[in-house]
Amino acid sequence: MEIQTNSLKNKIFFFFLLLLVLVQAISFFSTNYAKQQEEQQRLASQLNKADSLLKNVVEKQQYYLTAFAETAAKDSDLQHVLINDNRNLRVSLNNYRKQIDADIAIAINSDAEVLAELKVQNSNSDIKRLATNPQSNYQFKHPQWLTENSNSVYYQLEGEVYQLTIAPVSDANNTLGYVGFGYSLNEKWFTELATLTGFDVGLGLHNNNDWQWLSAQQIKNRTVDGEASISPLITAANNNYAFSNTRLGVINNTPLVATIYHHKLQFNDRYNQYNESFMIMIAVILFISLLGAYVIASSVTKPLRRLVKLSRNITKGKYSNKINVGNTKELNQLAEQFADMQQAIKSREKAITEQAYLDNLTALPNRNQFYRDMHDFELPFVLCQLNIRRLADFNDTLGHDVGDKVIQEVANRLKVLTKPLYHTSGNCFLIRFDEATISSVKACISALNEAIEPSFNYQNIALHLQVNIGVTVSVDWPQANQLLKEVDSAMQIAKRDNILYQLYDRQIDLNTLDRLQLVNRLKIAIENNEFTLYYQPKLNLKNSKVEQVEALVRWQHPVNGLISPDSFIHIAEQTGQMTALSLWVINEAIAQYFAWQAKGIEIKIAINISPENLLNDDFCQLLVDKLCGKRTLNKALSFEITEDAFVDHSSKAVANINKLRAHNIYLSIDDYGTGYSSLAQLKNLSVQELKIDKSFIQKLMVEPVDQLIVSSTIQLSHQLGLSVVAEGVEDKLTLAWLKELNCDKAQGYFISRPLPANDFYHWLQSSEYGYLASESINTLTNEETKVS
Repeated sequence: MEIQTNSLKNKIFFFFLLLLVLVQAISFFSTNYAKQQEEQQRLASQLNKADSLLKNVVEKQQYYLTAFAETAAKDSDLQHVLINDNRNLRVSLNNYRKQIDADIAIAINSDAEVLAELKVQNSNSDIKRLATNPQSNYQFKHPQWLTENSNSVYYQLEGEVYQLTIAPVSDANNTLGYVGFGYSLNEKWFTELATLTGFDVGLGLHNNNDWQWLSAQQIKNRTVDGEASISPLITAANNNYAFSNTRLGVINNTPLVATIYHHKLQFNDRYNQYNESFMIMIAVILFISLLGAYVIASSVTKPLRRLVKLSRNITKGKYSNKINVGNTKELNQLAEQFADMQQAIKSREKAITEQAYLDNLTALPNRNQFYRDMHDFELPFVLCQLNIRRLADFNDTLGHDVGDKVIQEVANRLKVLTKPLYHTSGNCFLIRFDEATISSVKACISALNEAIEPSFNYQNIALHLQVNIGVTVSVDWPQANQLLKEVDSAMQIAKRDNILYQLYDRQIDLNTLDRLQLVNRLKIAIENNEFTLYYQPKLNLKNSKVEQVEALVRWQHPVNGLISPDSFIHIAEQTGQMTALSLWVINEAIAQYFAWQAKGIEIKIAINISPENLLNDDFCQLLVDKLCGKRTLNKALSFEITEDAFVDHSSKAVANINKLRAHNIYLSIDDYGTGYSSLAQLKNLSVQELKIDKSFIQKLMVEPVDQLIVSSTIQLSHQLGLSVVAEGVEDKLTLAWLKELNCDKAQGYFISRPLPANDFYHWLQSSEYGYLASESINTLTNEETKVS
């Protein structure tokens, strides 16, 4: 078949072909060169980052080992067993090793003799067990490491290399010995480094050109294009590897070097994939472009351009255009079809428009029409959204046909008001009262209620029609979406509270948004330790000493700042996070108790627990296990529970309260007087303390009735053997009155506001009140604070 070179179509086609090939070639080579440069820079950058990460990990581990070894060396118990009790030395040394999960621990006397050397059997295992035959009583091979200061070294033992820190154990005058702890630079350690850096990592001894791998399991098992991965120092000459060497220290006078590297072919995979994708893209673009060029070249005619113009007018909604395409029969037929098509489109568009802006059931304007009408609104106006109550019940009991009749009846009754009316969803209507303000809202609601209230008789069934109404008032030009959001938020409140109407207030949206944000973050906040405890003292009115504090939790929100418990406790209860939060508070309080005890202060801590905690058998058993151990923490902590804990859930809560008291756990009734309990009920509960709610205390000096209630409560409580705490003391006269009435303890802002732990400690040191000194200094072990 002969190609007609003088054809306009062919000329255009071949011109496009030449132009596209030239442009794509230039684009490919320029992009390829730029990509090569980018990959080289990226490789160098990644290598530098990986090297920095490796150094950072090694330095942090060394700092951690040094700090721990120095701390352990100062322990008087360790000093004692090092000198006097070699039989218990291994036990004590192993206890310290387990605290940091060390792979090796060593104790050396002042004569450089190894007294105990504990080594983990398999340091790569998650569960670490000691070697069955630990070595001891031999001369330490590296006496030069035993100095007056802590010394961080690399120690090779039985084929493993350890990062070891040795610290001197000294008394006031002499060095008694040395203790050391270390981690194995094993396969697991380097695997984690390889994952962290994205590079292969190995450890070796380098002496001149001689390289000896010490930890290289990954490297031995890896091959690149059939070539076994070996030391980058040996293969660096052929430029096959990207690598960096970091000298860590020396072993037997030979430099110990950590190597991070990758075979460059591995980094080229992404570059090759990019080239393949780019070539595919060029091929696709070339094919599509040539196809387009062919179509364009074949269709460039004057009649066709006229038809294109006609189609554009139809797209714009112009349906009365005429066109003359000449004498070509086929094109004239096409033009006639275009004319028929534009008339058909015009008719269908009219029908679709009616369906899009009218509700089929009620023939009322719908939500789309509401949006269209926004620019015609007259300010000010009141917008109401009505929700038909119990429509689902009508549908379920009488059928959806009856439900549809109810909707139509409501629509007909609202039409009588001759106000702009819209049916926006199945059981919701919008109605607008123009030139209405806040002062006329009640009149609008009254008119709506009068129209809806009469009974609707359908098939001899009288149906009582009721609605919930959300109302918003607009005095400026709002957005349609904002208007609908406002009336819907208000309507949801009216529906929830079962009231006739609710006027929109901006606080509705703010409260809803804030609550949603807190709900979404609460679990993460507990996991991220975003909470803190404040402490408010309880003053013993008998001796004017602060013997107890109440621990009050606060949420240190990263965005909203410090949040009081009133804003999140109920969320924790509703979302099932109350147990986790209570356990966090208990652990934090225990740690603070021992911290104060270490400073010579004996302060008991009261902790609030919720009714949900008392309904949880596992939680109560956990308290028993935790507080009744060797430390007898039940004497250090007490728990405050609200009245509704045993009023609303009497049997279950009372059983757990009795269980806690059977183990001598101190319990107090909080906010007494605000619930439905009485002293007669309290006599059946094994509690020791009663806290009178602050609502009876704050106006005590001006309300005789409050004085009568408080004095009676104190007397009856004492007769029942209960200690009494008055909370909410805010002035000196109230404090004196309570003391005269023999109230046991007082708590309130007059004494002190809730304070962070450090601020409370300074307040206690400078306050006029005394405190109890601790008899001994205790520390809290990990096992005692651990909560499953």
